[in-house]
Amino acid sequence: MAGLQQTNSEMILLSWVRQSTRNYPQVNVTNFTTSWSDGLAFNALLHSHRPDLFDWNTVASQPSPVKRLDHAFNIARQHLGIEKLLDPE
Repeated sequence: MAGLQQTNSEMILLSWVRQSTRNYPQVNVTNFTTSWSDGLAFNALLHSHRPDLFDWNTVASQPSPVKRLDHAFNIARQHLGIEKLLDPE
């Protein structure tokens, strides 16, 4: 039962993320691993809820996935109080 509940919770969270990022054509979230590695999904999720915090086009045009991830982690920490628990590297 615990595995089924976790799977349902993950599916619900994945559905919410997909819904939140649907207006960002560069972003296609299909899972919780590879879909996040380029930094676009995390930034799109932040931008979809707080577009006032940064310019999406500037971040999306940034060629470095590490810099995009670092940007998202910094925005989340500075403006939303979410601590950086992972290293973009």
